[in-house]
Amino acid sequence: MHPCISYFARKAKLQTSWVVALMLSVALSGCSGVSMPMGSDDMETPLVLTGSIPSASDVAFSDVGVGDRTVIAQALTPVFQGDTSNLPTEENSLRWTNPSSGNSGNIRKLSLDGLADTGCVNFQTTANTIAGIRLYNGTACRDLSQRVQITSLSMSEA
Repeated sequence: MHPCISYFARKAKLQTSWVVALMLSVALSGCSGVSMPMGSDDMETPLVLTGSIPSASDVAFSDVGVGDRTVIAQALTPVFQGDTSNLPTEENSLRWTNPSSGNSGNIRKLSLDGLADTGCVNFQTTANTIAGIRLYNGTACRDLSQRVQITSLSMSEA
């Protein structure tokens, strides 16, 4: 047998085994895959998600929903329009009630210190929800369309 023929025969066998191995790896890689969520437009879920220990903002988000936050913002709107006649004091609180959820509360402390500089006010409110009556600290600001929005809300420590 000629030495060139055996060289080409071995080379063809090696190429065939590489092709088979490559095809097998491609076929098996289709069976296993890793998927990750790439993005979401879900604005209902808080962005701060922790493992087993919920944060104060997680608790506030689950207790005081979007509808309740809208009602609280509506109660604070006159303050942003310059009406300071009904500001909450130690004796007088600003009440809010959401008929849709049945939740209600009292805005007790309102800080107007940042209103001129940032356009935001800090407040403290109670919320009577299905979870009970709790105290929350929050911040309300005007959005681009000049509507008052609750920008942060977290459960108060005391």
